[in-house]
Amino acid sequence: MGVKNKSSRKESKYNTKLIKVAVGAVISTVLFFSLLAVFAVLSLKSDFSASLYLPAGLLSGAVSAFMGGFICVRPIMEKGALFGLISGVVQAVVCSAVLFALNGGAAGNGLFILFGIISAFSVLGGIAAVNLKIKKKY
Repeated sequence: MGVKNKSSRKESKYNTKLIKVAVGAVISTVLFFSLLAVFAVLSLKSDFSASLYLPAGLLSGAVSAFMGGFICVRPIMEKGALFGLISGVVQAVVCSAVLFALNGGAAGNGLFILFGIISAFSVLGGIAAVNLKIKKKY
């Protein structure tokens, strides 16, 4: 009772890593749409030009992907590029699917640029999480 063999421990280890990746992807997706909602409120209250919509979307995608990759990889502390990329691809697929549905099936070049930016910045966030040194008190 309560005895685990090596294979069950290994499966448990991979399950916790996948859960961390899923949590990072969910948090980054929520952050992405929250940043877009803040920009939408700001654009309603002030007079923004329509040319700012794409850069604001790309910037919110970059910030949310970096944070998602960082949050995903920080507890794992290994293979930052790989786990950050997985988290970023999941976030990019979910965000692209939602934006594709909201646009009525029309996808412009900005959606594909957003996919690449989210993937790249989540990898950078994962690498930053692994390379962040913890300061020790002596």
